[in-house]
Formats: sequence, structure tokens, C-alpha cells
Amino acid sequence: MISCTHPLFAWRMVRRVGLLVVLAGLLAGSVAAQPASIPAQSRAVDSLTHLLARAQPDTTRVLLLCQLSDQLWTQRTDSAAVYARKALALARRTGYRRGEGAALNRLGAALRESNLARALELFQQSLRIAQVTHDRALEAQNLRSIGIIYVYLRDKRQGLAYYFRALKIGERLGHERRIVIELSNIGLAYDLFNQLDSARLYQERAYALARRLHTPTNYILYGLGNVARKEGQWAQARQFYQRSIAESKVVHHLRSSNFAYVGLATLCQQAGQSDSSIYYARLGCQAAQVNGFLRGVLNASTLLTRNFKARGLADSALKYQSLMLVMKDTLFGQEKVMRLQSLNYREQQRAQAAAASQAALRARYRTYALVAGLVGLLALALLLGRHARQQQRAREALEQSLAELKTAQDQLVQREKMAFLGELTAGIAHELQNPLNFMKNFAEVSTDLVDDINGERRGPARAAGLEAEILAGLKQNLQQISQHGQRATSIIKDMLAHSRSGTSQRLPTDLNALVGESLRLAYQGLLAKDKQFEAQLETLLAPDLPAVAAVPQDLGRVLINLFTNAFHAVQERQRQLPNAAYRPEVSVTTRTVPAGVEIRIRDNGTGMPDAVRQKIFQPFFTTKALGEGTGLGLSLSFDIVTTGHGGTLSVESAEGVGTEFVVTLPT
Repeated sequence: MISCTHPLFAWRMVRRVGLLVVLAGLLAGSVAAQPASIPAQSRAVDSLTHLLARAQPDTTRVLLLCQLSDQLWTQRTDSAAVYARKALALARRTGYRRGEGAALNRLGAALRESNLARALELFQQSLRIAQVTHDRALEAQNLRSIGIIYVYLRDKRQGLAYYFRALKIGERLGHERRIVIELSNIGLAYDLFNQLDSARLYQERAYALARRLHTPTNYILYGLGNVARKEGQWAQARQFYQRSIAESKVVHHLRSSNFAYVGLATLCQQAGQSDSSIYYARLGCQAAQVNGFLRGVLNASTLLTRNFKARGLADSALKYQSLMLVMKDTLFGQEKVMRLQSLNYREQQRAQAAAASQAALRARYRTYALVAGLVGLLALALLLGRHARQQQRAREALEQSLAELKTAQDQLVQREKMAFLGELTAGIAHELQNPLNFMKNFAEVSTDLVDDINGERRGPARAAGLEAEILAGLKQNLQQISQHGQRATSIIKDMLAHSRSGTSQRLPTDLNALVGESLRLAYQGLLAKDKQFEAQLETLLAPDLPAVAAVPQDLGRVLINLFTNAFHAVQERQRQLPNAAYRPEVSVTTRTVPAGVEIRIRDNGTGMPDAVRQKIFQPFFTTKALGEGTGLGLSLSFDIVTTGHGGTLSVESAEGVGTEFVVTLPT
């Protein structure tokens, strides 16, 4: 995807740099005297560096640092991040809001490959600043940047929506160079989703406008090459890719070079030209590694793995497969995806809160209009001599109306939140099917490699040490794939459970029996994993406890989850104090209360600080180590108790003392 530092954007920066050089009055001659073979972007970096070394106002220095980050983004993203951070620190120190918004956007672009969630957070912050300062150009830039992230995540609807919003702003501003960027981005998105007619239409529009403006077309040529290749026009595709590579070298744009090299390598692979495919894929991989473009490394290493496997070169295939897996874990690791979804969820909540606030304001205006009508009626009532009685009735009616309106608004906001959470978890569960299938495919690849090696044993003898090393690596690879596959399956199961509509029928339930059975199952489950673990169990169950209308399997899931958390807490404290006189204890109490029935589950484990306790029921929040929890257990339990049974679930905890969960259910 074309980012905020598209070659057209960089070209605009070069022109702005030229103006700054003329104003400085000292560097124009030196810039003009540079050899023509030096890339324009290198000359721009040198000019900006010289200007930055001179005394400048703080606002100008912020803009110069942002421009340096733009220029370096196409060459080395780590250097671009350094200058973006300097610009951000200076803008915040001087209170320069527009400069802060620009620096946040540049830093997000530099971090997008290594930390997608952090990049999205930075783009959202920059977008809010652009909207507050009415900086329409920066607003369009952030809309485009956020759209790139959603396209990366294969969210077609969201990605194209942000792209078209950015295009609309560019058209309103009459900024033709910006329009070229937006058109090409839209074309690349349609190409990614295999809508080739739309992809060709937008790329051709972008190409025609760029030629008229005499601006770079390397990204556009790559997009046209992709469309031609997918339509079977291989000769035309090869020409587009080669032109893109040549133009990218002129402007020293390593990312664009990577895209064109990988596209050309894919074309050669489809044409059965294995040697050429490997050659261009390696060039693409090198360009991406120098730039720090992790997604480009992933694409090139994936292609190289397939090529070497097809040629039966197990060592090279394993080498690039390992590189590919490292890139996928860096880009799409579980923790990063979870954090990204959490960021998206918070942004949706913020938007919903703003919409609810606007609805409340409109309701207040309607209420004021109603009050004005009532005042008129009260004035008429004064003339009729019934002022006091009618005023009292009007006040009561108004208070009741306001209370009903507030209740309706609260219910609406809650339903929207729950509906969004259900859609989110169901969508994530669906998307996790792809990495599961991907792991399965890699398991098959590794199995084929083992078969190839075993088959070669019957031919000429090979070095026993190398063969053993490859087999050991493949075995470990398969074990990791199996482990992460089971982990992903667990996550899917929890997410699908979280998104269920909860239509099970309630039945009269013996709560004491359900509590005892859940405690036994949770304890036996922990003993199966740690046979050395022992804990003192205490049950104080009220004998006269009435039957409760509940869904036994759902309520049992809640109790097992709470008991398991308690056992983990005391087990963790026992590990921290192996030689102390500490005895793990878990107790459960049931009793009748005025609101219904109460269950208290208490442990003397590690406890939790207030900051953790306040987030404990949030989706995806977990205090367990990576890989030991999905962060959905307590969130699902809270939903089952409150929404599914009309009860409450609360927690009290003190760090180093213990934790107590309290469940109340209506009878």
C-alpha cells in the first residue's frame, strides 16, 4: 500500500525543500551543483540536514524534522523513526499542535511494520489533532494511513471507506498530487481483493494524472503490473514491473523496489522460470531488509520458500521458511493482534460515546421545548385559577419522562456495546481460521521435507550430522506448529462462546450441588497438570438454599473459571514463597441474601493491585503469562452472570493477601 511517504508526497517535500533553500540564500548553489546521478531524495536529505544545522525557529525545526523522516522512510525506517520522535518531542515541548499531529503521523508510518497496533494508536491520535486544528490535509493523510492498516488486516469495507474519505478531502482541497496517491491506493486495495476491473480503472486514472503532473509513477506501474499478471498478460506485466524497478532506483525508493521485484519474481514463477524467480525474489528481500520493510521480507521469503521446495533444495527452503515464520510472528503475533483489536474496540467505544452524547443533547433540546410548552400551559392555568395543581402534575410528568429517557439511552448504549463485542469476537474467531490453515500447510511442507530426506537416504550417502540437524529442526518446527494450533483452537472456542446469543433455557438448579461439582472438576484439572500441588478446600454451603432458575452448563462454566483462577493464584504464591510457612487455601460460601442467592469464592493467593482489578472483566485482558490465557474467561463469566442471569459479579482483592469473587443471582 502507498503510505504517507508515497513518492508523490516525497516529490512535494522536495519542492518545499527547494523553496526553503532559496529563502536560506546559501545552499541553492551547492544543491544545484550536485551530480545528476545522485538520487533526488538523497539531495533532499542533505539539504534538509544543512538547514536543520542552522539556527531556525522551533516550528520550522519541527517541520524540517518531519520532512527528514519523510525522505528517510523510503530508505531506512529506523532512521525515519528517530527524526519523527525528535519532531514529536520538540512539538510537545513548544506546544505546536499541528507539528505534533504531523510528527505522530510520521512516527506511525515508521513503526507500522514492526508494531501495527502502536502505529494505529499514533494515527488515531494524529487524526484527532488534525480535526481539532482543522488541518484538512493532515486529516486526509491519517485517514489514508489508517486505511492501509485495515487493508493489511484484509478488512475490505473499513480499508476502502477510509481511502475514499481521504480521496474526498483531496478533491475538496483541489490537491491533484494527493488525489494521485489516493487513486493508486484504492487501485492497490482492489487488486489485493482480486477485483481487477476496479483495480485497473483507478490505477489508470492515477497514471494519467501523474503523467500530466510530471510526478513519479513507480507505485502505479507496480499496480498496473499486478493487474496485467493476474489477467494473463505476462509480457505487458513484465514491462510494467521493469519500468517500476527502474524508476524506483532513480528516486532510491527501496519499498517500491521490493514490491516490483516480488511481482516480477511471482511472474517468473508462474512462467516456470525458477532461476529468474529466485533471483528477483532475493533482490526484493534485500531491498526490504535494508529498508526495514518487514512485510516485504515476508512476501519475498514466502516466494523463495516455495521456489526452493519445488526444486528440492531442503536447506535453502528451511532457511527462508524460518525467516518467513519470524516475520509473521513479528507482524501478526498473538499479543499484537489482541492489542490491535483492543485499540479498535476502544476507538469504537469512543465513537459510540460521542454519538450517545449528541443524542442526549438533542433529547435535552426536545425537553427544553417541552418545558417551554408546559410553561405556557401553566401561565394559562394561572388565569384559570389552577396554577398549583397543574404545576405539580407537569413537574412529575417531566421527571418521569426524563427518567425513562435516561433509562432508554443507557439500555441503547449497552445493547450497542454488547452487539459490537459479539461481532468483534465472532469476526476474530473467523479470521483465526486462516492462521490455523496456514500452520496446517506448513506442517505438510515440513512433512514433505522429512519425506524428501528419508527418500534421499536410499540414494548417495549424505553427511549424517547435517541430516540429523535438519530433521531435529523440522521436528521442533512441527511441535511448535502443533502447540500454536492448539492454542489458536482454544482462543476460537472462547471467542465463539463469548459471541453466542445465550438462548439456552433456564431450569431450577441446586446451586450447592453445582458449586461442589465445579470445585471438584477445577481441582482435579489442576492436579492433572501439577501432581505435587495441594490446597486446603473449605466449603460452607447453606443447607436451606432455594433452587435458582439458571442455565446449569453456563453457570458451571463461570464457577469452574473462578475456582481455576483461585487455584492459579495460590499456586503462584506458593512458587514465590517455596520455603515459607504458607498453606494454599480456597474457600466457597453460599447463602441467602435479600436480593436472592450469593456465592463467595475466596483464596489467599497473590491478590491484585487496584489497576488490575479495575480491568479484570475487560475482554482480552489477562494477568497470566503469554500463551497461558486468552483474556476472555472472566469477561465471558461476567456476561453470563449479568446478561444471561440478571445477577452481579464483583471482585475484592488486596495484593499479597488474596482475592474474593462475589456472585449474586436472583431467585
